[in-house]
Amino acid sequence: MKKYLFIAATAIVALASCSDESFVGSNSPNEMSENGNGAINFGLSMQQQTRGNIYGSAAATKLGNAFYVMGTKGSETASAPSTTVVFDNYLVHYGINTSGTTASNTANWEYVGIMPGTDSYPDWKKTGSYSAQTIKYWDYSQEQYDFLAFSTGTYKAGATGNESTKTIGVSAIAHGSDLSATAYTFDVPSLDALENIYVTDITPVKKTNYGKEVQLTFKSLASKVRIGLYETVPGYSVKDVKFYTVDGTSSFTDAKGTEANLISTDDDTFASTGSIIIKFPNMGTGNASNDNYNKAAATVSATDGDTKKAFGNLSNFAGAEGTEAADGKYLGRTLPAATFAGSADADYYQKVFPVSASYPLTLRLDYTLVSTDGSGEEIKVYGAKAVVPATYTVWQPNYAYTFIFKISDNTNGWTTQTGTTTNNQGLYPITFDAVVTEFTDVSGEQTTITTVAAPTITTYQQNHDPLKPQDEYARSTAKDVYVQVMDNSGASATLYENLNEDVPGTTTKRSRLYKVTTEDAAISEATVMDALENRNTLLSAANVKGRNGITLTNNTNIDPAVESIVNGADDNPITIDAGKAAKIAITASGFEAGRYAYVYDYSTDSKSETTIYQPYAVPTAAGSKLPIGTKYITQAQLNAITDVTVKDEAVDNSYIYFSKTTDGTGTTTFSYVSVDSKEKLPAGLYKFAASGLKTASSAGDPAEPTTPASDAAFAFKVYYRNAGKYAVKVITVE
Repeated sequence: MKKYLFIAATAIVALASCSDESFVGSNSPNEMSENGNGAINFGLSMQQQTRGNIYGSAAATKLGNAFYVMGTKGSETASAPSTTVVFDNYLVHYGINTSGTTASNTANWEYVGIMPGTDSYPDWKKTGSYSAQTIKYWDYSQEQYDFLAFSTGTYKAGATGNESTKTIGVSAIAHGSDLSATAYTFDVPSLDALENIYVTDITPVKKTNYGKEVQLTFKSLASKVRIGLYETVPGYSVKDVKFYTVDGTSSFTDAKGTEANLISTDDDTFASTGSIIIKFPNMGTGNASNDNYNKAAATVSATDGDTKKAFGNLSNFAGAEGTEAADGKYLGRTLPAATFAGSADADYYQKVFPVSASYPLTLRLDYTLVSTDGSGEEIKVYGAKAVVPATYTVWQPNYAYTFIFKISDNTNGWTTQTGTTTNNQGLYPITFDAVVTEFTDVSGEQTTITTVAAPTITTYQQNHDPLKPQDEYARSTAKDVYVQVMDNSGASATLYENLNEDVPGTTTKRSRLYKVTTEDAAISEATVMDALENRNTLLSAANVKGRNGITLTNNTNIDPAVESIVNGADDNPITIDAGKAAKIAITASGFEAGRYAYVYDYSTDSKSETTIYQPYAVPTAAGSKLPIGTKYITQAQLNAITDVTVKDEAVDNSYIYFSKTTDGTGTTTFSYVSVDSKEKLPAGLYKFAASGLKTASSAGDPAEPTTPASDAAFAFKVYYRNAGKYAVKVITVE
């Protein structure tokens, strides 16, 4: 038996808006008509997440037409609500068209006349001698009443849980300060049983609202999870997605199938039975200013479960795009059109037992890229792996979690079926993003976006709107963005804890933030990576300009040493050690909208930097000038070259290489030879020391080019290549 404690004191507050989206509402009674005879009666207003409120039989069906209420009257103490018992876990029944038939029933909910000890009453209440439940009236000499309630839905309440008899074990205490330790204990025999358990927060009723129906808001204890995928690969569609459960670097053919699985690093994350204790740790006048005042919290003890959970086959595929085969089953191409695993009837959700222990969750898959240009070209990708960090894998009661994985332009998979450490890992351009979304009310929204390159980067902002794929993070939420990085290169993933350290041999932090602009290149993780590795400027420059046209401007609104991720689920901070997360302060004054790149430099040694010379066409128009700073070689310098390479000589980037031919008339022609991708050189190339290149000059203020283009036999762009190791996450801020 594994003990899980929900640290967040508002664990049940957020229940109202997610897992069972029918149960959301305020914690104070709604305005209802006065009850002239002063009898206490009950009503329910259950607000759906996006479609308004449900009432009457629809709400009653969710609760199995019954709930149990404990009510007290009097004055609050410093640590407890009122203590004089009025309703000692009374059973309240729903009856169609019974409203108004008795003084205690104004909304079809009746508690008078039910006799303890009958089949209508639970075994857990059969202690001592009880009489039939009687009518209760408002006592205007008392300052307030306090109510809390629970329901076991379509299951019975009994002494112990039993799935075969559809029974949930229940024990309950009466009232007072003991509620801070235990109010109810539920013995849960199955996931179906868990989905039937509902509880309320403490609902106080002040004297001004006596005579009105007591409005109770019930919240489910179940959690739900679903998996979706979509792709944004330019020029390709994605089909034939297969999932594998056996991790490794030698073969990715084991246990491959069409059913999506999430896999935990823990042996028993996915439990289906256990017990849940409901308590109220923030009661009384001493906690009235606490955000979690009168809110229910849960302690979960889950029995051992499985290391993985299946979510069903992918469905709701997209149609063809471009000229690929129309009969293919392709992944959705936008976040709102993501392709989900499972049944549409359940909105693709699978029930899960809530947990508070954190373990990374992994998705492993193979897939096929199909060109949209009509060529029929296909690229098969094997062994791709996405890891969601433990910080965001805590499942709380009544939350619905959506893990969305985006295939983009960088990956940690192979294009050979037997991937090994000696093969080329990665397909460029291709990446993954994993979006983890809790569909809650705005106060409990949690969305994380995880890149599935190596390493994995997760970004998080409270109240993030996952249905705005072009605007990942909004300043209008007044919430900053937090970043964590996972090392997923081995069989088990580990969290990097050095985000606040300097890169070896430098004074540059491993965590950096850049504003990204571009001349004509698309912006993605892969193109930002290329700009970092192959630049027209030194890495230490204020603006790092990639050879691909992307410019990275250093932004200082990043703190890599935060000790708290503010506004986690249920609006509670997630405490961490400095170096385990970085904060991107998008709410800072002057922070501009646009595209940004978070960069984690995981280099283990000081980076070596190589100067690369790339030729470009010299302008031929009369009077043309070479751009200022251009490197060039003259015809006279070419004619003076005498150094010749020998066969298999190693490439030396301090030289520029040419071939030389002479025709029958004695005319000599030089041709530039790129050695960018070579390790060894063929024999017979002529080499020229790059240090001898000339530099195009300028004059005037502002500077104007002065060197004639006709002076250059060849002109070169200069860029710098380094051996750094970078993880990149591109975000949009609106």
